[in-house]
Amino acid sequence: MKKIFTLCVALFAAVSMFAQETKGMFEFATADGTIVPSGSVITKSDVEDHTDPEEGVDNMQIPTGLWIKPVKTELNGEKLCVKLRVDVEKIDHGSIAFCLLGNCSSAVREGTYESNGGFVDKLDDLQTEWMIGTDEETDKAKYGEAKAKLTLVVCRKVSLGKDDFGVEHFGFENVGESSTVTVKFVYNEKSTGINGISNANATVVARYAADGTRLSAPQKGLNIVKLSNGKTVKYIK
Repeated sequence: MKKIFTLCVALFAAVSMFAQETKGMFEFATADGTIVPSGSVITKSDVEDHTDPEEGVDNMQIPTGLWIKPVKTELNGEKLCVKLRVDVEKIDHGSIAFCLLGNCSSAVREGTYESNGGFVDKLDDLQTEWMIGTDEETDKAKYGEAKAKLTLVVCRKVSLGKDDFGVEHFGFENVGESSTVTVKFVYNEKSTGINGISNANATVVARYAADGTRLSAPQKGLNIVKLSNGKTVKYIK
């Protein structure tokens, strides 16, 4: 019994040490590559207007402006992947959309959400923003707040075995946390619009679901729209 206990303690210590080594492997950064220190709390109130000209409804968003920067992608000779975990602590309305390597998801209520794993080798835009809710009667954006803790989680790609057709499937096993930033979104009469983007004269050239499937018309859930002015709009229907 004592040997088993000692072995368990040793294994726990090894796992803890390995998880500790993942700190700082991937960092949050700004568009120019400046690292945002882990543990930072930032407030965002700069609003972008991404109104879809076909919808005619306010589509106001507040982006985090956060990118992911790989600092160290290998550990003990193994190349590791990364996930984005989003812990939504408050959301008055709307949704928080988050992306990793172009794969997008959204959170509409408090709780924990996590992206799929991916291998990041260069600075990449996380495209994470609070998509502000609208008043059903006026179609105008509503004042309010949202708050989320974003965590970069280091993972490894593991085989899940082969199916009946001999096709091998893979999953992403979490190894340890790398960096964490808390973002507070605020939309009120004092919010600024320095990042405002007008899509008034733009037309829709393509529409996609969150998984990248091309759509012929808007669908329930997250819609990703590419406009003729080169902009990309995300909204919840």
